Amino acid sequence: MALTPSLLWSAFPGLALQCSNFTPPILPDAQVLSITSHPVYNLTLPLAIPGLPTNLPPLTFCNVTVTLTHGTANDTVFVTVALPPRERWNGRYQATGGGGLAAGYDHSLVVPVLSGFAASFTDGGLTLNHTIDPQSGEWGMNNDGTLNRDLMLNLAWRSIHDMALASKHVIHEFYGKPANYSYWNGCSQGGRQGYAAAAKYPTDFDGILAMAPGLSMEYIGPADFWPVVVMANEGQLVPPCVFDAFQRAIVETCDPLDGAVDELLSDYDLLLSCHFDPQTLVGTKVGCEDTETMITATQARIVGKILDGPRTPEGNKLWYGLAPGATFSGIAGTRSINKALVPVPFVPALGWLKYMVLRDANYDFTKMSYAEYFEAFNTSVTIGASFLGADPLNISAFHSAGGKLLSWVGLADEYIPPSSLLNYHDQIATSLGSYSATHEFYRVFTAPGVGHCQGGNGPQPLNAMTALVDWVEHGRAPETLPAGTNSANGKVISRDLCLYPKKPVYLEGRADEEGSFACEEAPTELEPSVDRCAMIIMM
Repeated sequence: MALTPSLLWSAFPGLALQCSNFTPPILPDAQVLSITSHPVYNLTLPLAIPGLPTNLPPLTFCNVTVTLTHGTANDTVFVTVALPPRERWNGRYQATGGGGLAAGYDHSLVVPVLSGFAASFTDGGLTLNHTIDPQSGEWGMNNDGTLNRDLMLNLAWRSIHDMALASKHVIHEFYGKPANYSYWNGCSQGGRQGYAAAAKYPTDFDGILAMAPGLSMEYIGPADFWPVVVMANEGQLVPPCVFDAFQRAIVETCDPLDGAVDELLSDYDLLLSCHFDPQTLVGTKVGCEDTETMITATQARIVGKILDGPRTPEGNKLWYGLAPGATFSGIAGTRSINKALVPVPFVPALGWLKYMVLRDANYDFTKMSYAEYFEAFNTSVTIGASFLGADPLNISAFHSAGGKLLSWVGLADEYIPPSSLLNYHDQIATSLGSYSATHEFYRVFTAPGVGHCQGGNGPQPLNAMTALVDWVEHGRAPETLPAGTNSANGKVISRDLCLYPKKPVYLEGRADEEGSFACEEAPTELEPSVDRCAMIIMM
């Protein structure tokens, strides 16, 4: 979606005059190349934009673009700021993040602006001056085959700070005063960017909403390519219908553990509490389009390896496997072309390995051996740890500055295992001595049945940003997050999401009704650390 003006007039005739004559911001670590602006009147959005509600009203705002570069980096970074008319501004600023290998998206500005926020996003220079889709990963490799460390740094955290400073300058000029409060909003890569902002620039934002954060991308990148390697080396591609049968079986096995059979897996420690053996499905017949197939022992072995996650021949576990109950199609996708199955790798994972790790645009990843994969995995960790790893993200200064960090994660996340976030939270709690001390500024909620950022069968958080604003501005920390969704049979499912480490427990009544579950009491003391990487899947 391009944020371009329509020819329609609006109820804000003074917007054109206000939306002009901006002065370039002064940035300590970057040089501003240009600043342009124009009013946008009654912008009608396309009918379907992923992640956005349908039937949104038209948008009217001042669109400002700041173009900048970083010394010898030879990069061109675009920061776009969307400013609602003064009559509609709520006095707040909201920065938005990206996803996958992208630093930001223009459509992420829509909901904040409609809600009265001044909002911004940045491409971080990763579009190479609007010539590529950053999800391809092409930006990660220089023409001479070396790693583009400047753009890696931009994605890691530098572009976040540039955007915040430039946006606050523009907001001050447009409204004649600074924003009363500044917020971050991002999911996946955008969630990781939120944690990076808290760690590297602890005073940039008063509140950070970081959903399903891609912490430790140096592990996530190669781990999300693991299913493709497994199928190639086990000599068989698994059709979607077979993967779906395994997903249904996992849900049927683990669903009753919370006391209700509702197709939602509520326990974030399912790797420890629910034992599923893929071999039990061997010989089962599955309907696939216009034919029927029988699940093989090889397919069961492949599923077991995907659920277990990448593990070396010596048995060393490198990262988490697919979350129990998550769809396989995200990172283990296959499809039929001319009646032949072909793998459908997760695009950012392929781009990460292709352009950042091996830096070989022509490498045939469908033939990657286990040995080559494990070597690439080690290279990924070496390259990515200092830029995109979780270890450098110390959020203690954000705590000291009075900031609030709110996260939620879908327990059926198909791309980023929820355990990675929960372990990070436990590390913070351990450093502070208790969950209660952590919850003074940092809270994580778990969403049963919800996929990556959205989707799945579970209730989606409804007003997470509202909860964060209430926490920041009024000191009312959320104990639960309201959530809801429409089920496949048309029923409305309502449920409050629990504050980690609490878990939902069924009480009584219909499982899809609000109040049928309660959040169990959290432990008063920190529990002994559990290894959520431990192999629980029976092979």
